[in-house]
Amino acid sequence: MRRPPPSDPYRGAGGGPPVGPRGPAHAPPDPGPRRASGRRREQTLIAWVLLFIVAGSTALFMWGDLDKQRIGEELEWRHPWALVLLFACPLIAWVQFHLRRRRAAAFSFSRVQELGLARPGWAARLSALPAVCRIVAIGLIAVALARPQTYREEERTVEGIDIMLVLDLSKSMQETDLRLNRLDAGQRVIRGFISRRDSDRIGLVVFAREALLQCPLTTDYRSLDQVVADLAIGDVPELGTAIGDALGLSLAQLRRSQARSRIVILVSDGDSNVAYKMDPDEATKLAVDMGIHVFTVLVGREESRFPFGSTQYAVNPELLKSIARETGGQYFHAGDDDALEASFEAIRATLEKSEVKVVGRTPDKELYGHFVLGAAALLLLEFIMGLTRWRRFP
Repeated sequence: MRRPPPSDPYRGAGGGPPVGPRGPAHAPPDPGPRRASGRRREQTLIAWVLLFIVAGSTALFMWGDLDKQRIGEELEWRHPWALVLLFACPLIAWVQFHLRRRRAAAFSFSRVQELGLARPGWAARLSALPAVCRIVAIGLIAVALARPQTYREEERTVEGIDIMLVLDLSKSMQETDLRLNRLDAGQRVIRGFISRRDSDRIGLVVFAREALLQCPLTTDYRSLDQVVADLAIGDVPELGTAIGDALGLSLAQLRRSQARSRIVILVSDGDSNVAYKMDPDEATKLAVDMGIHVFTVLVGREESRFPFGSTQYAVNPELLKSIARETGGQYFHAGDDDALEASFEAIRATLEKSEVKVVGRTPDKELYGHFVLGAAALLLLEFIMGLTRWRRFP
């Protein structure tokens, strides 16, 4: 007769799971999720370290190359606002290292626990390297868009004169006895005069009840042309005509000029009725003492009555004639558009040029190409790595 096998106190009656003195034994917790979470943190840390290493070494190399290329010349950024794009690199890194990794594709495997015991190799630890190359390349493209370039200072001798334009913006310049009005006619002719200059320094003073320096002596004709085009009645208080103050302000701008020929072109209707700091006689005497010729242009018709009952502002040619005569300049009366154009042509024909030394800054080298080549090299490296050892599935 067979004996039953000895009972095992630590085994269930039906061959079930082991039991302990106080009930069924608990199975050990699965370490898989914790191990996977730890490895994700490790991979993220490695990715950030790789980014700092690659970005830092690239920045040091590119800055050293940039310093070598500029050879001590002054470095400027043509579009410095493009450097703001560098702040996009940390954001892209955050998306790449954190958000995208969490949403990565996965597939089922029957023995996950055994697979988790395997230690990742060097290729797995450097899996973020292609993304790092892409992020650094984006940073280099941002620097290239900022257009680093060098300038050199050069001194050249040009023939030119210093000219101060003095334009009346008083209420009387709204009169329509010239096409549109007196001010518009003066603006059109002055802009044409500026466009024909090539090496002269030109400044602008506007006046009505007060005088205002609108533009100092400059060779930036494009900016000066825009300033003249934007002028309007009301830019200075328009109820009054301070010719003496305006002429004195223009002479003050010419006081420190080294040009052999210095002139003032005064465009007005010639009726001075305000004087705060200097009246026309005092300004004329100062111009004579400084040896500056004043060319005066009277805009508007001399007749005081016009048809259709419109309100007209009279002109006063005697004052402008006196200023031009005493300073050695010339007086011109522009009763219509053609006469106004002819007066400025006559002024241009009488100008005596002098040699002036001008120190200017000239663009020398464009240095953005090195950053473009660096970005292209990193993007090519990322493409090669994505096709070989670091290829992703799916």
